[in-house]
Amino acid sequence: MKFKFDLLPGEYKSLPRDNLGIALAVLTIIASISAVGTMYIKNNSSLKAVKAQVDQQDNQLRGLIDKTSRLQPPMNEINSLKNSINFINQNLDTPGTSWVDFLATLESSVPERVVINDISPKSFANLSGNFTIVGEASTIFDALEFAKRLNQSGKFKAFLKNNTNVSQNDGSVQKFTLDFTYKPN
Repeated sequence: MKFKFDLLPGEYKSLPRDNLGIALAVLTIIASISAVGTMYIKNNSSLKAVKAQVDQQDNQLRGLIDKTSRLQPPMNEINSLKNSINFINQNLDTPGTSWVDFLATLESSVPERVVINDISPKSFANLSGNFTIVGEASTIFDALEFAKRLNQSGKFKAFLKNNTNVSQNDGSVQKFTLDFTYKPN
């Protein structure tokens, strides 16, 4: 024996077949699918248009960056030139060797009316030795001025060794011999 209990009322036991409801359900499903499809197609085309605009703006930006990078100065070359200029300026301010310093100081100490005819020794390998200059001056005062300028330079210790007055066709000239020593810093 089988027992069957059915507690569900009769009106709920079978759903009525409403053709209008089924048609509306199918229509709603089709409308939903077509709306989703239409939105997908519309969004996809909008996305392609925006992507094209973004690509165009990106290309313009890259072109602008290329142009500005060509306009910017080459900093490596500028820094290299600055360093070279600074190096040259530093070396112009301070002579590079004692020999250059010796000659520059000696040349700046010579008055206008003094001519140096000879300097000995001819080798400047040993700058700390004694040197002798033979020259001519317009007056004895010019020869003494030369010795004074050498002493005032702080690099030389000089004294006038001898002086001779020589007559020439258009006047007289003082021939002198001057001894000095160089004191490098």
